[in-house]
Amino acid sequence: MMLDSAGIYTGDEDASDQDLFVVERKTFKSLCSGLVQQCGCLSNPSWTIASFIKKGHVARVQFVCPHCKQSRVWASSRVLAGHYLANQKLVHAFTCAGMLPRQYMNFALFAGMGVVKQKYISSVYLNQLYQQVVTDVAEESMKAAVERVKESPHHAKSGERIVHFSTHRIVGISTLSRQQHRVAQTREVACTKIVLPQVIARGLNITEVAHDYQATIKLYVRQLGMVNSYDTWHGTKNVAKQLRHICAGTVRTRDRMWFTELSDKARCTKVHLYWCMRNCGGNPVRLRAMIMNISKHFQGDHQSCSSESPCQQPGYVPKRKPLTMPAAISAYEAALRKTLIYKNADSCHLCRDTYWVESFNHQLLTYLPKRIHFHTKTFEMRMNLAVMDWNENCQRMATSHHEYTDVRRPDHHSTYNVLVKKTYRFVNNIWSMYVLRNITSQQILQDDEDDDEMVLPDDAALYDGDYVDSEDDDYVCSEDGGDDEEEDN
Repeated sequence: MMLDSAGIYTGDEDASDQDLFVVERKTFKSLCSGLVQQCGCLSNPSWTIASFIKKGHVARVQFVCPHCKQSRVWASSRVLAGHYLANQKLVHAFTCAGMLPRQYMNFALFAGMGVVKQKYISSVYLNQLYQQVVTDVAEESMKAAVERVKESPHHAKSGERIVHFSTHRIVGISTLSRQQHRVAQTREVACTKIVLPQVIARGLNITEVAHDYQATIKLYVRQLGMVNSYDTWHGTKNVAKQLRHICAGTVRTRDRMWFTELSDKARCTKVHLYWCMRNCGGNPVRLRAMIMNISKHFQGDHQSCSSESPCQQPGYVPKRKPLTMPAAISAYEAALRKTLIYKNADSCHLCRDTYWVESFNHQLLTYLPKRIHFHTKTFEMRMNLAVMDWNENCQRMATSHHEYTDVRRPDHHSTYNVLVKKTYRFVNNIWSMYVLRNITSQQILQDDEDDDEMVLPDDAALYDGDYVDSEDDDYVCSEDGGDDEEEDN
């Protein structure tokens, strides 16, 4: 039997004829085979549609034989744990994609493909064990990352001095809500006291911790007998601001409060500090000496400068104004001693950075935008999704390299790596475990209940389990259906 195509859309049909629904391949095959079967009256198959109902994204259709009035019911999705499988999978899909419930609802509503409301989404998250499944798969991801660390050359040589320097993967996380810890300034310290023992319990020998400038964390890390390191960017980000009062000012205070010889030193001092941290050889005393040598370098004394520096080459011409005024030299050296790098040389001499942690924080915005306040359980679930995404894709190979120049900084040239396409195996892992656990829970429930208490509708195509009819599938989006995003974290 040949079927005609649906034709060309001319825009004159009713809007309800443009509704979409989701169909499984297996249920579509059963529909095709059922339409060509004869009914009880043995007449030629000529089924007509008696009713069409949308259950979220699923279509529930009743077919009637015009001769004997026998009816058959078909649904475009099978059933898992009392809910249509397609509806649950779309909740899983938009969650793993990082979409907010309201974004999903608007997309599905505008497309005319049916919508499930927030109550149904929360039921999938909580009653159907979805959040617990995400947590368990994330734990497996972090355990696999720990094994990668143990197999890396860094672990064999130095007992993984810095965990993320080995594989750049997440091996432990901790989250605290505002209800659990009210003070934002010390919340990072509290999380550190949770995550460090957590990582150590997984068999990693942590000997050094790099973090932003937090004096309390520094004290805690040293109490554990570990080496404390400050992030280089946080140590130098305010250098230009600290030098501003001696590099610029009014005409009246020129050469008294500020000096023209220092007017071009604020930005380049930051570069010199980076170079000192990178080349001090891990010696805090040498780091301080190299920082004070910056002043001598601008005075034209290059005896202590590196042999690889341009100032040691013949014909060197300085690009900056030379320092000659004693007052300017004294003010500049005093400013160098007040820098965070000089005062905390014992925490900056290893030149550590938190680049990969900040990169993860940037990717985290896909799942946890800062403008939204999530419920604690939802926050933890989305955090775990970000961890799995990061651990799977953080060290992708580069297919090519491109150089670009920022128009705002024409003297800054950077190389951009074009990476291979991301993979999302964790999405399939979550769905497989979610289906398996719901099938298992259904079987346990069936053994505990009497057979006469189980009601099977005519269209119950079971997904490896028994069906209990639920009205939650009837939920559609309404104007008062808001996202569950009000509680703070």
